[in-house]
Amino acid sequence: MADMRRVVRDEETVVAGAPAQETVVTQTPGAPVAPVTPAAPVQPVPQTTVATTTPPPGDRVVARTASEAVVDPAMDRAATVDWVGRLVWFLVAVLEVLLAIRFVLLLAGANEGAGFAQLIYGVTSPFVAPFAGLFGSNLTYPGAAGTGVFAPETLVAMVVYALIGFAIVKIAQLMLGTNQTRGTVVSDVNRRTRI
Repeated sequence: MADMRRVVRDEETVVAGAPAQETVVTQTPGAPVAPVTPAAPVQPVPQTTVATTTPPPGDRVVARTASEAVVDPAMDRAATVDWVGRLVWFLVAVLEVLLAIRFVLLLAGANEGAGFAQLIYGVTSPFVAPFAGLFGSNLTYPGAAGTGVFAPETLVAMVVYALIGFAIVKIAQLMLGTNQTRGTVVSDVNRRTRI
C-alpha cells in the first residue's frame, strides 16, 4: 500500500452569500388630514411604500478553488536515488581527473618541487597508496624537468575507484527501491463547502 500512487484533489467552495437585496422606497400623496387647529391649512400626508426584492437563488456569489497533487512514493525514491547517483559520479569524476593529472605529471617527469605538482601529489597520494608496489618498482627514465615515472598503479586506482562509484550507485538503487508503482492509482477528493 505504501507504494501506491495517490492523486489528492482538494476542492473548496465558498458561498459568499446572496447579492445585496434591493430596497425601493416610494412616496405617494395621501389623503388630507384634518388640522389640529382650525386656522392651520389642510396638509396631505404622504404615504410611504417600501419594497424589498431578493434575487433568484441562481444569482448567489460562489467562489470555487481546486488543487490537485500527485503523491507517488516510488517517484520520490527515484528522485533521491538520482540525486545520490549524481553526487557520487561527481565525486568520482573529480577524483579521476586528479588521478589522471597525477599520471601525466609523473609520466612527463614534472618538477616535484613545483607548487602545482606538490598539490596534486599531496591530494592524490592517499588514494594511490593502497596500490603502491602492486607492479614492483616503477619504470623510470629522464623526463622534462625531472625523472619520468611510468606508474601503472595510478591507472589501476582510476579503474578501481570508478568501479566503487558504480557499486555505490547500484547499492543505493537497491536499498531505496526505484521500482515504479504497481499500476494502482488511488484518487482522494476532499470537498469543503462553506456557506
